[in-house]
Amino acid sequence: MNSICFDTETTGLHPNGSDPDEILTISIIGRDGSVLLDERFRPTVKTEWPHASAVNGIYPEDVADLPTIETAIPRLREIFAGADEIIGYNVGFDLGFLSAVGVRPREDARITDTMNLFTWFMGRRYKLVDAADHIGYEWTGRAHGSLADALATLAGQRWLEQWLVARSEERRVGKEWTARWPPQTRT
Repeated sequence: MNSICFDTETTGLHPNGSDPDEILTISIIGRDGSVLLDERFRPTVKTEWPHASAVNGIYPEDVADLPTIETAIPRLREIFAGADEIIGYNVGFDLGFLSAVGVRPREDARITDTMNLFTWFMGRRYKLVDAADHIGYEWTGRAHGSLADALATLAGQRWLEQWLVARSEERRVGKEWTARWPPQTRT
């Protein structure tokens, strides 16, 4: 199975509408952690994004001389067309931004939202930095950078999968555990 994990940093929260926010960076890594794509872009509409800059540390002058995302769309389509599984933390947010520029996963691709799985596991929603801290992850870059966040998401996904395998083994040998898989919707 060809799995990819990705993250974006954006100018805001809304990829659609009359004043859409845009992707500033996107990083895509393979299941083995290899970097498939790590690029930054100049927005085509937005000229400033102070609230997002305060979080992601990307300012207009940082991207002023870069190409727009249109230059990367063929490569993005190629990567997503080849992916059997797409992993992300709050992955619907990032997929919404990609959809706004015409990049979508295959219809048969499995979409794995590590945030939803971690929420199920912990019983409440965690921000990525808190989930990474919980599992003892050591950051390889600045949190809220797309590459660092993609690597942290992959580490979180692997941690959850290892936990599930261990619990499955306990169950196989007759030990009791109370977690249910797949996660059930909480009311």
